[in-house]
Amino acid sequence: MIKTINNNIHIVMYHYVRNIKKSKYPNLKGLEFSDFRKQIFYLKKNFNILSNNQFIEILNSRKIPKKKSILLTFDDGYRDHFEYVFPFLKKQDVSAVFYPPIMCVRNKAVLDVNKIHFILAKEENRDKILDLIFLYVKKILNKNPQQIGIEKINLLSRYDDKKTILIKILLQHHLPLPYRKKIVDKIFKHIVNYSEEEFSKILYMNKNNIQELYKNNFSIGSHGYNHYWWKKINKNEQEMEIKKSINYFKKIKVFDKNFSVCYPHGSYNLQTLNLLKKYKIKFALTTRVGSINKKNIKKVYELPRFDTNDFK
Repeated sequence: MIKTINNNIHIVMYHYVRNIKKSKYPNLKGLEFSDFRKQIFYLKKNFNILSNNQFIEILNSRKIPKKKSILLTFDDGYRDHFEYVFPFLKKQDVSAVFYPPIMCVRNKAVLDVNKIHFILAKEENRDKILDLIFLYVKKILNKNPQQIGIEKINLLSRYDDKKTILIKILLQHHLPLPYRKKIVDKIFKHIVNYSEEEFSKILYMNKNNIQELYKNNFSIGSHGYNHYWWKKINKNEQEMEIKKSINYFKKIKVFDKNFSVCYPHGSYNLQTLNLLKKYKIKFALTTRVGSINKKNIKKVYELPRFDTNDFK
C-alpha cells in the first residue's frame, strides 16, 4: 500500500479487471474482480473519488483539496471495463475516465502488447517463447540472437522476472518494425490459436459499449489511434494519432471540451506536449509513478499515476 499524503491527489491506472482465476487465462496479469470491488470500497471510504470535470477544475485552480482525493483511470478499452467495471462503479456512484485505442474498436484489431500478454498467460515456459522468438528472428530477419543487441536491454522491472521483461521488450519495441509484428503474429497464432478479429471482439469494448459509458456520465479520453509509442514516431504521425482519435470520438458523439489523453506505453516527448496545447487537451497521463502535489500540478501534460497494485 502506498503512503498517502492528505494534500496530494492520486491517479490510479487499471488494465485487466476480470475473474482471472476461473478464466481460460488464469495466469493473465491483472486484477481479480473481487479484489477490485474491495479496492473501490476502500477508496470510497478513505478518499474523495473525483470525476473528470472535478479533476479539471482542480488543475485549473491549482488548489489541491484538503481531503485525500483520487482519480480512477482505465487504459486500453477492454471489454472487462464494460462488463465488470462499469456496472459496479455505476451502482457505487463512482466516476472514472476510460481510454480506448481506436484501432481496436474500429478495425477489430488486437494490439501487439495484448497479444504478448496472452502469449505469456497461455505459455508459462518462458524459454519456449524465447526459442520461438529466436527461431523467427533467424527466419524473418536472417539474424542470429547474438546479432540483435540483447546485451543492451535493461531487464529491471517493478513486476516481471528477467525472461518475461526480455520477451516484452523484444516484441514490443526492440526488434524493428514491421518484422516484430510478423513475429508477434506468428507466435500468437502458434500459442493462443485465435483469429485476430474474433479475439478482438472478445477482448475489447465496441462502439456501443463506449457510447453507453458516456451516456452514463463516465468520461472518455484518447489513448491514440494505433497505440504507438509516441516518442518513437515523428510529429506528423503523433498529430494523426491525436487528431484521428478525436475525430472518431466526435463521430460517435462521446467527445466534450474536457477531453484528456493517456499516453500509450507512457511514451511522449516535447513534440507531443506542443501538439496537446494545439488541440487544447485538458490534461495528459503518464505511467511515471507518483502523486500530484503543489510542485507538479502545473505540469498538466505530464501527470504521474499509481498502478492498482500500489494500493494492495
